[in-house]
Amino acid sequence: MEPLKAMYSREWVLGFGNQLAKVDSKINPLTFQKQVFASPWKQLELKERINRLSDVLVEYWQDPLVQIYPNLFKLIETLRKQGVSDFNFPYIFLNDVVTKKGLNDFETSMKVLEKLTVFSSAEFAIRFFYKQHFDKTLKQMYKWSKHKEPMVRRLASEGSRPMLPWGIGIPEIKKNPAIHMPIIETLWDDKDEIVRRSAANHLNDISKLNSDLVLEFCRNKFGKSKELDKNLKHALRTLLKKGNTEALSFFSYNTNWKPQKIKFELLNKIVKIGSPLEFKVSIKQTPKDETKVRIEYKIGFLLANGTFGYKVFQLGERSLLPNEEVIIYKKHSFIPITTRVYYPGTHTISILLNGNEIKLYKFELIRG
Repeated sequence: MEPLKAMYSREWVLGFGNQLAKVDSKINPLTFQKQVFASPWKQLELKERINRLSDVLVEYWQDPLVQIYPNLFKLIETLRKQGVSDFNFPYIFLNDVVTKKGLNDFETSMKVLEKLTVFSSAEFAIRFFYKQHFDKTLKQMYKWSKHKEPMVRRLASEGSRPMLPWGIGIPEIKKNPAIHMPIIETLWDDKDEIVRRSAANHLNDISKLNSDLVLEFCRNKFGKSKELDKNLKHALRTLLKKGNTEALSFFSYNTNWKPQKIKFELLNKIVKIGSPLEFKVSIKQTPKDETKVRIEYKIGFLLANGTFGYKVFQLGERSLLPNEEVIIYKKHSFIPITTRVYYPGTHTISILLNGNEIKLYKFELIRG
């Protein structure tokens, strides 16, 4: 499987250059392609490639944002006429033109981002304005949370997340995550799922900084609809994985429950990097009870400094009838991925039932 950065192929960039030329006849598509792919393009990661595309575009459009934004608007309309859909990630670099040309022109920048975010989300770009114009940006996000366009409402939540992946950090938000609760209050039950999902992700971010704030928010929100309850569960996912008693109680998980019998066995205690860890879990319910059970496993990944980094994975949720036995086979892959480095040595794995750690084993990870 090719890395995401490969989406910016020579063909893609040339095609984009052809659309640019329709907006600005001074741009030669082949020259544009050559500038984008100038060395060290092959060594650039995805964020760096996005930055390169916006840099090359800014080389052509060097005037202040107030003069060049009509070209941006024409460009996205031209792309739409060619069948390019909205909310299109590869074009996210267009928002970077705004951060590079408009940081000192707040009003124009907000006008432009409001349009661009519909075509390709401005969630990363808006954070540069938080850095330079915090109060004005906060006020703008409050306003956008009530916008008629769902992708603009989503921006109000997504762009203001305390721990937005890829986004630059905003210390003021991390120190005071409650500052955006009025936005979340407006959007958590939005009519559009993409907006609700963003609000749930925002709440999940806050839960890592101030769990009480999120628990208080969710406490009286359940029961409005199955869809909204599902989003609230998504918002509480980190607290659920941590075994937070109140979060588990929202979903009727009894944290005091213990099975009549549990058997947990590793089918291979020595695992090669690139191969899976295989294990089997059998759980037998008590004779008289019916219990809702959340079954998870937690791996302690050995880190470079010799400590462990823990991650919880779900095995399932179900109601166990009296005397019922459930048997689960699982393979956990140790194929190398870009988001995790595997270090040879002793790792751990344990089973969690309704947030409680039941059994723990060690296994050895070795080089293939």
